[in-house]
Amino acid sequence: MTAGVVLPVFAGLIGACAGSFAATAALRSLRGEKALAGRSRCDGCGQALGFAATTPIISFAVLRGACARCGSRIDSAHVAGEAAGATLAGAAFWLVPPAEAALTAALGLVLVAASIIDQRTQRLPNLLTLAVALLCLGLAALNGQVLVGIAAATITFVLLEGLRRGFLRLRGHAGLGSGDVKLLCALALWLGVATPWAIALAALVGLLVAMVTKPTDGRIAFGPLIAGGALMVGLAVDGGVLPAEWALA
Repeated sequence: MTAGVVLPVFAGLIGACAGSFAATAALRSLRGEKALAGRSRCDGCGQALGFAATTPIISFAVLRGACARCGSRIDSAHVAGEAAGATLAGAAFWLVPPAEAALTAALGLVLVAASIIDQRTQRLPNLLTLAVALLCLGLAALNGQVLVGIAAATITFVLLEGLRRGFLRLRGHAGLGSGDVKLLCALALWLGVATPWAIALAALVGLLVAMVTKPTDGRIAFGPLIAGGALMVGLAVDGGVLPAEWALA
């Protein structure tokens, strides 16, 4: 294994563990529990879990998604968070310098927690959105793009909030939640002029999801799609996978 591969692989392993933590914290907060306290426990019987039952991804596969003691299904959010954390951390440390990669991975973990909560409640916690904004400002500072990011966030808010209120007046429903607008504005601090690409990607995937799932109320959790689109576009531009000119198109 070459030196250039070691760091991304190691980061991916750490990212899987951190993704598991983010998912657990999100699920605990949904149950009204302290998100950051106590050992991992089975969601069904409450049994404290050892290392063999909490090894990211592997344990879920070996246990076939169920608790070995009571047989309760393990919430799929756990393995989803682990896979997302591993993928994001590995990709970040592969594509961008370590300092930027660490901030991007931290941003991804916050987005994992926010996405799980939004998927279950269709609400994005303001505290997590604030954390996203602070991390995005840090990334913008590393890239020397703070003013561009602030301008992009301002324009994003004006356009999307105007669109949201316009739909609310014309159709009686906004179509886009205020939490979604806040999250997009926070991410725009990092994405800058590439923000429209992230919005377009999230909207396209959202349309496909709505067509496939056909929700009875016509609503889907848009937060996870925003998060995924932003991370893909941001890493692609910062890592040089997409040329900088794409951000200016």
